[in-house]
Amino acid sequence: MVMRKAARAIIIEGDKILVMHRNNGGNEYFTLVGGRHDDKDGTNMEDTLAREVMEETGLIVTKSQLVFIESHPKPYNEQYIYLCEVAPHEAIAIQDASEEALLNKISINLHEPLWAITSSFSHLQFRTPQLQAAIIDGVKNGFPSRPLNIS
Repeated sequence: MVMRKAARAIIIEGDKILVMHRNNGGNEYFTLVGGRHDDKDGTNMEDTLAREVMEETGLIVTKSQLVFIESHPKPYNEQYIYLCEVAPHEAIAIQDASEEALLNKISINLHEPLWAITSSFSHLQFRTPQLQAAIIDGVKNGFPSRPLNIS
């Protein structure tokens, strides 16, 4: 079995954190912006992170620091979670040329990037509770300077 990997972004601005609202066949949940990494295309995880953030929000990542590595069986075996800064911007939106835009158009696996109030983040139906808890701790106490393994 091939080990699948993903890059995900923690983007915090003021009192808001960027999340992706998903509705996959009636199963609604929140996750971080990001997506699959392909070892075969010659890019590194930071390239994947920047591409996925751009496709899913229109935001440009200017700085990223790996803070968490999350291992679990589905949908990815390893997720690399980066604390990110982005260039000044206006509204966020799924970009027209992205896979998510196509899925949204045909009403399969809907994606909607949203700014959530950081103090309400703990109440979201987040995809992986262990990552949600690590993010809450990072917001409250500071994010790790070296990547922390969570599972």
